[in-house]
Amino acid sequence: MIEVSVGKQLNGAVFGLTPKTEIMLRSRFPDWSPAPNSVFISYGRPWDFEKTMEGPMWTQIVMLLTRLTEQQIQELGGVTFVNPVSHEVFFESRAA
Repeated sequence: MIEVSVGKQLNGAVFGLTPKTEIMLRSRFPDWSPAPNSVFISYGRPWDFEKTMEGPMWTQIVMLLTRLTEQQIQELGGVTFVNPVSHEVFFESRAA
């Protein structure tokens, strides 16, 4: 399963792959390297993280970070977005 760390801020959030996920992706795809190291989604004002983040947005973020297709992500077991400090899970999509 792909794990994405989430760092919430007052006006946005930064998303990045965990080291464990990067190791797993390199072992599955020898030529793989992360596209961006992180993705920052910002708003011009304070925002409600839980209300703003919707299903399609989670998918787009993980696709940007991994350069994988939705099918490849599902074949790896899905994805979980988690706070690296508190381990709070914000979103999880497991393969069916």
